[in-house]
Amino acid sequence: MENFVNPFPKLCEDYAQRFDAASDNRDIQAIKKLLIETENFLKNHSDVKYAPLYYCVGTSYGNLRTYGYSVKSDNTELSTEEKDLSLERELFCFRRCFELLEDSELIKEEYEPYVLGLKLQLYTNYANALEACGRKAAAMKFYRKVLEMNSKFGMAEGNIGRALQHYSALVHDSGHVSYLHHFAYNYLKDSLSKPDVHESAKRYFKWCMNTYTNEIIETFLEKKLEIAEYSLGEKSEETYRRWCLRHHLFLNPLNDLPQELSCFATDSLHLPDMITPIEQIEPPMYFAMFNQLKQEYVYARYLCYEAFCEREEPHFADKETHLINLYDYPQYSIRIEGLKTAFRQLYSIFDKAAFFVNDYWDIGIHERDINYRTIWLSGYGVGKKHYEYKNKLMPDENIALKSMFWIHNEFNKRFGDADNPYAKNIQVLRNALEHKFVKVHNGILYDGKQGETEIGIDSFYHITEDKLLQYTLELLEIVREWLIDLTMAVHIEEMKRRDGETEEKSYPVFLMEFDDEWKV
Repeated sequence: MENFVNPFPKLCEDYAQRFDAASDNRDIQAIKKLLIETENFLKNHSDVKYAPLYYCVGTSYGNLRTYGYSVKSDNTELSTEEKDLSLERELFCFRRCFELLEDSELIKEEYEPYVLGLKLQLYTNYANALEACGRKAAAMKFYRKVLEMNSKFGMAEGNIGRALQHYSALVHDSGHVSYLHHFAYNYLKDSLSKPDVHESAKRYFKWCMNTYTNEIIETFLEKKLEIAEYSLGEKSEETYRRWCLRHHLFLNPLNDLPQELSCFATDSLHLPDMITPIEQIEPPMYFAMFNQLKQEYVYARYLCYEAFCEREEPHFADKETHLINLYDYPQYSIRIEGLKTAFRQLYSIFDKAAFFVNDYWDIGIHERDINYRTIWLSGYGVGKKHYEYKNKLMPDENIALKSMFWIHNEFNKRFGDADNPYAKNIQVLRNALEHKFVKVHNGILYDGKQGETEIGIDSFYHITEDKLLQYTLELLEIVREWLIDLTMAVHIEEMKRRDGETEEKSYPVFLMEFDDEWKV
C-alpha cells in the first residue's frame, strides 16, 4: 500500500468518525448538528477531495429516516412529506458524490483503493435509498455494480438478499417468486461470513433469514438450484439475446439478478389475473394494452441494439440518398434514425402507460389531458378550466405505484440543491427530437465540445452518437422498470380487491398465449 496515496484530507475521516459515533449511539441531536455543520462547510468548499463528506451527509439523512426522525423535528411519526424530503436530500448527496468521484483529478492509479473503497459503500447505500423509494430494479442495478467491483463485498450481498425478499413479495409469477427467494436466502447467508459486515447488519440479515421456516430451508433454499440451459438461437439471435442479458433489459424480473442465465433471456413479464364483473364477456382490455406496451418496448430495444452494431458498409436504404455536405460533420444513416426512433418510442411509453393507469384506477382524467405527469395530480388546471378527478393515485398505499411516482420525479422534480431534475437532459432531448432539429455527431461536436449542447445559434440541438446511445440505454432501463412496476402495482391492487370481495361468485377465465408463429 506504500505506493498508494489517499486523495481525501484527514478532515473527511474525522467527520466520518463523528457521524459513525453519533449513528452508533443513535444520538439524533448530534447527527442533526453534524449535518448542519457539514453542509455549511460544503457550501464554501466544492473541491473534489471533499467527496466523502457528501457520502456521510447522504448516509446520515438515511439514518434519520430509518430511525423515524425528520431533520426539522423530533417526532417519531414522520409525515409522508418529511420522508420524501429526507429521501430527496439523501439521493442528491449520493449523486453529488458520484459526480465528484468521476472527476479526472481522482481517476489516478495511486488513488484507486481509496476511491474504490468509497464507491463500494456509496453504491450500496445509494441502492438502499432507491429501495426505500420502491425502485427494486434500479436498486439491483447498483448492487450489481458493487459486486462487479468486489464480488466478496458482504454488505452488498446482504442487502441484495433483503431486496430480493421484498421483490419476491411483489412478483405474481410463482416460478419467479421461488427463484427470487432462493437467491435471496443464499445472498443473506453468504454475507454473514464477510469481514466488512458489522454486527448490527449481521443481526438484521440473520433476522431476514429467520423469516423462512426450517422445512423450506432444508427442502428448497439449502438445495442447489437446478437451472436448465436453453438455446439462445443461431449466431445473430444469440448475440442479440446476450446483449439484452448483459444490459439487463429483458422484461423479466429475474434479469435483475447479477447472474446472466439463459433461462432469464425471455420477455415473460405479464399482467396478473384480474377480477371482473360476472356479466363481462370480453377479457379485460388491459391485457391488450399491455401487449402493445411490451411490443413497443421490444421494438425500441432492438433498434437500440442495431445502433450498437457496427456496419461495414451503408444500409441499402441509404444508398443514392442525395444529401448536401455542409462540412458540419453530422451522422446521417438508417442506423442513427433507428436510434432516434427508439428514444422517441421509449419516451412515449410513459404516457401510454399513464393511459392504462387512468382507466384501471378510474382516476377520471379526460383523455386529451392524460400523461405520465397528470396521473399524480388531484386536479388539473388548463387556463380557466379545472377538472376534478374521481380519484387520486395513492402511491404510499401501493409500493409499486410509489416506485412509478419516484421515476416521474426524476424527470420533473429537483432534489436537494440540484439545478435541474436528475433526468432533465433526457426530457430536453426528447423535446428536441419530437419538435425541433437534432444533429448527431461522431465523437466531437461541430464546435469542439464533448457530449451535447442546447439549441445553438444554428437552431440545432447537437449531441454525439455516444451520448445519444447512453441516454437511450438509460431510457430502456427506466421504461423497463416502469413496466415491471405497472404489473406489480396491478398485482397489489388485485389482491386488495380480492380481500374486499363480497359473496358474489367468480369464475376463472383462461387466456391463450399469442403464438410466435403469428408474429410475422
